[in-house]
Amino acid sequence: MKNLRTHDLFCRTALTARKLIFLSLPAAGGLILVTALHALSGNPAGESRAPQQFAAAHSAATISVTHLNPGQPSAPTAGELVAAVVVNELADREQLRKWIWMIEKRVGKETLTEEQVETRDGPLYRLLAIDGAALNLSQRQQDDARLGRLLNDPGLLLKLKQAQDDDELKLQNLLTLMPHAFLYDFDGVEENLLRINFRPNPGYTPPSYEARVIHSLAGTLLIDPDRKRMSKVVGHLMNRVEFGYGLLGRIDSGTVEFGRVEVGPQQWKTAFINIHFSGRIAIFKTVSKDQYERRSDFRLVASNLSLAEAKNLLASRILPPPQTPKTGR
Repeated sequence: MKNLRTHDLFCRTALTARKLIFLSLPAAGGLILVTALHALSGNPAGESRAPQQFAAAHSAATISVTHLNPGQPSAPTAGELVAAVVVNELADREQLRKWIWMIEKRVGKETLTEEQVETRDGPLYRLLAIDGAALNLSQRQQDDARLGRLLNDPGLLLKLKQAQDDDELKLQNLLTLMPHAFLYDFDGVEENLLRINFRPNPGYTPPSYEARVIHSLAGTLLIDPDRKRMSKVVGHLMNRVEFGYGLLGRIDSGTVEFGRVEVGPQQWKTAFINIHFSGRIAIFKTVSKDQYERRSDFRLVASNLSLAEAKNLLASRILPPPQTPKTGR
């Protein structure tokens, strides 16, 4: 029964393969990898421009679609399916939709609850709770002051915007690695999703430090075969990655996991992030990247939303009542 179900999913994938390059998909998690690597590695050489990489990915996916015999539909390989999905994810990024959502994340030993909104000038967030307890009056005032300083300091705003733009560019660059940097194999069905295993492609030469770390990952993808969406990625670093023969630094271990959810017609967002990387830089400094986030309650906002409008939007949301500090008896 399981084999019949798998074959049916593969066939449905093949019959719709010709439509792949016209579908819109949000980014499937490249930003998660970028976030993990941003603090752990540098780029030894200039990265390729996004349009050139998009063209390369588009070419790979086009080959995977057009070589199929329309008279005798057959399932594309796992690698061809991933290449086509990546093309659509890159194309979808041109729509520049903006969202507001809730975040629960771990920072050190604390769990913070925040509400974040995207704007044309960068992201803006408001702290709502610490370890599940609503902010007290003093904490609320401190967070309001932080928002005020941010909106009145062009330097802080510019840094936030540049960081966001850098991540977006790295995402576009790294997404295009997926069809080339890994080898893929179908591994059955998990509920209504195709399970695909990935491992480093020995014939691929990484062009940057980030690409070297990505290329060292192996794991599993879950893909929605009907919507051509990537629902989940779980990966781990197979071996240590050294920079400059270890003199500049190294990444000793790493794991990446994220989940995606459908938030609207042909609109998916990342709802779960769990990243752990550790290593050393210049021999002496130990570095680590730990990120754990759960995101929910996604809603669209205006694509040209300004920071001032975003602040008013956050302020208009119903907040839990301030917590009164408890005094000992």
